[in-house]
Amino acid sequence: MCGIAGLSLVAENKSLIKRFLKIKKSLFHRGPDGSGVYKKKNINLIHTRLSIVDLKQGHQPIKNKNLILVANGEIYNDLEIREKYSNYRFKTNSDSESILAVYNTKGIEGFKELRGMYAFAIYDEEKDEIVISRDEFGIKPLYFTVFNEGLIFCSELNSLRNVMPNKPSLNNQKVVEQLQYQYCTGNQTIFRGLNRVRPGETLIIQNGKIKESIFRKLEVKRKITINESYFRKEIIKTVKSHIRSDVPYCLFLSGGIDSMLLLYCIIELKLKNITAFTMNVCSKKNHNFKQICLDNNIKLNELSFSEKDFWDLIFLGAEKIDEPVADYAILPTLKLSEKASEEFKVVLTGEGGDELFGGYGRYKKAQRFLFKGRDLKETFRSGELFKKLKKINNDFENKTQYFDYKSTTKLQTKQLFDYKNWLPNDLLIKLDRCLMSFSLEGRTPFIDKNMFRNLFFVDDSLKIKHNFGKFYVREFLKKNLKKYDSFSPKKGFTIPINEWIPKKIDLIKENLLKLDFLFQFITQKEIIFLCDKVKNNKKISKSIWHIIFFSSWYLIHIEGIKERGNYFDVFKRINEYKK
Repeated sequence: MCGIAGLSLVAENKSLIKRFLKIKKSLFHRGPDGSGVYKKKNINLIHTRLSIVDLKQGHQPIKNKNLILVANGEIYNDLEIREKYSNYRFKTNSDSESILAVYNTKGIEGFKELRGMYAFAIYDEEKDEIVISRDEFGIKPLYFTVFNEGLIFCSELNSLRNVMPNKPSLNNQKVVEQLQYQYCTGNQTIFRGLNRVRPGETLIIQNGKIKESIFRKLEVKRKITINESYFRKEIIKTVKSHIRSDVPYCLFLSGGIDSMLLLYCIIELKLKNITAFTMNVCSKKNHNFKQICLDNNIKLNELSFSEKDFWDLIFLGAEKIDEPVADYAILPTLKLSEKASEEFKVVLTGEGGDELFGGYGRYKKAQRFLFKGRDLKETFRSGELFKKLKKINNDFENKTQYFDYKSTTKLQTKQLFDYKNWLPNDLLIKLDRCLMSFSLEGRTPFIDKNMFRNLFFVDDSLKIKHNFGKFYVREFLKKNLKKYDSFSPKKGFTIPINEWIPKKIDLIKENLLKLDFLFQFITQKEIIFLCDKVKNNKKISKSIWHIIFFSSWYLIHIEGIKERGNYFDVFKRINEYKK
């Protein structure tokens, strides 16, 4: 995992180039093991490296003939590409160089052959073009902005924003979206003029302008005959390809279906010296998988997450998540990441399992004949918040070609919606920023083009049955992972905000009503209404959490406060300064 950035100018601008080169320092946490720069008149590329594969020779930018590459991510079929493109003379053993191999032979069409998680840039000296691209699922981040002097792209939003000659303002429409849905949809970010390269998109850039935008379409099998042997083969093969590494790796283990499926694969592959990290919330221990770890010589590192941790980590979480995603799982994930980073550089996680296997509770509604599921937009709307703003204009549907398939069922439509929106713009941002804050690379085997091709169109009746999501996966684990109850209630690093927020609501209300900037987006009456109503309806805690997180993010990233620590103590100090 690394950090990348690039600059393409319309005309030479030495002061802007000097300003741009400072971006390297802000990306250091993404790649503390080394850095490199490529300069050529109006073209600049930056790379900061976290060494995972080819520790000695894999430094970037990689230059081979007339092609220069900076890349963030992992190419899991690198060995297969090297065998297929044997005529290409590789200069390193880095998996990233396989990107150059396919481009050198087939141009951007070659990117279809890449299997992995990536965001990269290739400067083609012969064509004088920069080609930037992102994997089909948006696992690795990439942002860009186009302005009068040219175009800048970067791995992180804050770094991009800070290098701009004039800092961009907030897009108020996107703020409203974030407060309602907990994340910003589509390719526009919360800052005006700062955009995401969309998952599966390739941009061709010349002389500081976007020349062309191209999407890659994911291949799928529409008719799948699934059985235990087929499923085992697919998951084992995928996990095996995702654990290629020249450094040790660990596992985040929540006790849910997805992480336990990863644990099963690790046991089946007979991997040695594996450490799993888990989080016990409110001192509740996950004993159901502890014995499995003991039986298979897997070291289990148990951490605890308390109510105190929740309030202590809010401002840290808001600082690290430069693109505001109000997912409260950020807080325990940060704590896990910090601990894991003391020993490891790579961690396996179960993200993407719900989208692929059909695990979310909201999917069950798509299977009910008498009770049609709520509109997709309503799925993420935050209850009582912003009733007057239900009809907001946005690019929520995020039209893309790579996930457009004809004749999909209601369940498949909801799953594809999550692949387009929820996964890249919420879960994967959360995972990337939490891990990279501590220089950790995350591997997500269930977010994989081969898994998607071979398993997405499994019949709906196997995904949801007897009111259980991921039914066929649960059945598989029930049979193959003894001592684990695969039909127990859903787990995860879930924290009880419905208990913790109402307990502090009077103080929360007092603090929020002192933040004048909030009233651009929500009225004082609405804040008072929500804070008073949560005493009798704890489900409203989620709406209040969105406001808590956004306001904390705003204080750090817009107003620039340096205070950290306990949420209420920070407000005390802020109020003292104002006096």
